[in-house]
Amino acid sequence: MVQGGTEVPGHNCPAFLIDGKILLDAGTIAVSLNIREEHSLKWILLTHAHLDHIKGIPFLLDNLVTRSTGNTITVLSGKDVLDDLRKNIFNGRIWPDFTRIPSPEHPSLKYLPLRTTRPVEIDGYKVTMEKVHHTVPAYGFIIEKAGKKSIAYTGDTGPTHRFWERMAAHEVKHLIMETSFPNRLEKLALASGHLTPSLLEKEIAKMSPPPEKIFIMHIKPQYLQEIEMEIQSLEHANIEFLTDGEVILI
Repeated sequence: MVQGGTEVPGHNCPAFLIDGKILLDAGTIAVSLNIREEHSLKWILLTHAHLDHIKGIPFLLDNLVTRSTGNTITVLSGKDVLDDLRKNIFNGRIWPDFTRIPSPEHPSLKYLPLRTTRPVEIDGYKVTMEKVHHTVPAYGFIIEKAGKKSIAYTGDTGPTHRFWERMAAHEVKHLIMETSFPNRLEKLALASGHLTPSLLEKEIAKMSPPPEKIFIMHIKPQYLQEIEMEIQSLEHANIEFLTDGEVILI
């Protein structure tokens, strides 16, 4: 997995690979996955259409086509998010329309719009989507596998409510969520739809109950040490900081 809040040396944009088949966001793919791993990938659960969460998709599709792998990547999200991809990225101008490449009958890209009211089954996983609070349409995901506890992923979000209400109905073992700015920049965090450590603590108080582990991602690198100190001062034993390339076993 890669989990940075921006892209600078040593910090990459968010992308989390589940069992080699499903990506949670796609900020970094082509420079993180090898050819075999790209070939195994089938699904991308996209939280929103900001560049740092989608920028790996164009190069992934280009790789798959030029290597003639024959596999199709299906991107799942709300219709509003997928419309942004279709109109603004894969529009034949910014990047080719891979829903027609190599051919309309066998494309390398498909879109699957999801509804917050109806979970979907993909490759033995049950995926539930719910809105979170950001500056553009954005969604978090809860992913469950039969007989196992589920994980949840917020993507980018400021203070929110519906996602925690939805999460309470699932046995979520691990939660991946963001904290982008330090406490002194709370005004900026709220204006841009993000969290600070103090805002994070308020969100945890809304969870009933909190998951066993909360993994923090999307930290802006220039504030890393400051944010880490502020989160540690919260004294929540279940909070951990993600690092690029980390593997989580559930």
